[in-house]
Amino acid sequence: MSSRPVAEPSWLNFLRAFQLQCRVIGALLMREMHTRYGRENIGYLWLFGEPMMLATVIGSLHTSGHTVYGNDMHPLPFAILGYTIFIMFRGIVNRSEGALESNGPLLYHRMVTALDIVYSRGVLEAAATTVTYIVIISFLSGVGLASMPVRPLFVIAAIFYMFWISMAHSLIVTAISHDSRTVARLVHPYTYFMIPLSGAFTQVEWLPEPYRTYLTYMPLPHIFELARYGQFRSATLRYFDFQYLTGFCMVLTYIGMVAMKLVRNRIHLS
Repeated sequence: MSSRPVAEPSWLNFLRAFQLQCRVIGALLMREMHTRYGRENIGYLWLFGEPMMLATVIGSLHTSGHTVYGNDMHPLPFAILGYTIFIMFRGIVNRSEGALESNGPLLYHRMVTALDIVYSRGVLEAAATTVTYIVIISFLSGVGLASMPVRPLFVIAAIFYMFWISMAHSLIVTAISHDSRTVARLVHPYTYFMIPLSGAFTQVEWLPEPYRTYLTYMPLPHIFELARYGQFRSATLRYFDFQYLTGFCMVLTYIGMVAMKLVRNRIHLS
């Protein structure tokens, strides 16, 4: 009697597929770093140096004076927190424009998908901005100009939500910009237009009604309210809505996945 091969458990197949995708994304990360920064000058350190210089400039504009937004909300850490988290959104969304065109030859490889390309770019931007925040806030804490987060888990949650919603945006932008160069030209202005609407430099409670309510319809202010609650002891979660933010991210991610699925059949390799 011939023995039939024993089928592998489904969880083992999933684990192997997950490990394979991790290796693919890791390879794409290294390729993106080498393509973008190369080995000249400080090389890969530009990954952190560029956002760090921008955040330092923004922070330096808030070093004068002794204004306090709350019991412990000083302008310098307030601005650094807002800007370093916002540039994650700006960097991920901006880099998604034209991602398929610039990495089209990689799709010849069966293991590389369009989602891998978008995700690897997003992870790279998220890592750079997160390290930037950690380094700057640690330095400011060391010299007595700021304090470390009083509720670090909430800051981590805010970074996670910013990465999630940025990736959802990037999926939509990648799909639409592949078919429309007009839309591609509007991506950078869109991210700059979002600065005053994001709540990165403004607390929701500072605004009068009805503008305060209007702002809470946007998802980004909820993220920054969460981040400030993690950073400052005097901050509150009065204007943070967990269900709304999570639902918004889920719906936006679904739209982005559908858009990527539709554009996948229209990708022409050359």
